[in-house]
Parts: sequence; C-alpha cells; structure tokens
Amino acid sequence: MSMIARRSLIRALPRARGFAAAAGDVTKSSWTEKQVALKAHAAETANLWRKISFFVCIPGILIASVWVRNLEAEHAEHEAHIRAENDGHLPEGPAYEYMTRRVKPFPWGPNSLFFNPHAQKDLSE
Repeated sequence: MSMIARRSLIRALPRARGFAAAAGDVTKSSWTEKQVALKAHAAETANLWRKISFFVCIPGILIASVWVRNLEAEHAEHEAHIRAENDGHLPEGPAYEYMTRRVKPFPWGPNSLFFNPHAQKDLSE
C-alpha cells in the first residue's frame, strides 16, 4: 500500500480525542465521587484531630502546668529555707575548675552572654 493511501485510510477512521472523550460521563461521575469521598474523609480527619486537641492535648497541658507549678513552688520554698539559714544569701557553690574553664575569653567579658547574677556565680570578681 502506498504512503498516500495509508494516510487517507488512517484519516478516514473515527478517532477518540483524549481520555475524556473516550471514557465519557463515567470518568466525570467517578471524579466527582472521588471528590465527595475526599471531602468526607477530610471532615472526619478534622473532627478526629479536633477531638484529640480538646480531650488529650489541652488536659495534658493543664496537668503538666500544675505539675511544673508545684515543682517550682517546692524549689522556691527550699531556696527560701537555704537563704534564711544563711542570712539572706545563697551559699557559694564548690569552685570546681571544670565549671568555669575558658579556652579563650568571651568578647563581652568573663560571664556568659545571658548572665543572671541571682542564679549564677559572677566570674568578674
């Protein structure tokens, strides 16, 4: 068969143009069903995480907050007792050399950048 005859025969045959034309309305309804199922699944998942947030996370945060508050109150009572025994001051901690060892000095001085004189030993003295 010649090339021209073959081309004319191929052009004469009916063609389906793309996926949507071949499948018709079946694909469209299938796609909408998938979208509806996807929205339903998203709603169920959102409700699950909302319930987890309200019934697990919030009570957990409250319980942890109460526990930390009690622990810090106990620590403050202990520190107040130590101060009362030592005329309002905390006693000096042991001077271990590994606690304040510096290979090279800080640019801002001997203490750390976030130095707190109420909780840390002042190394500039």
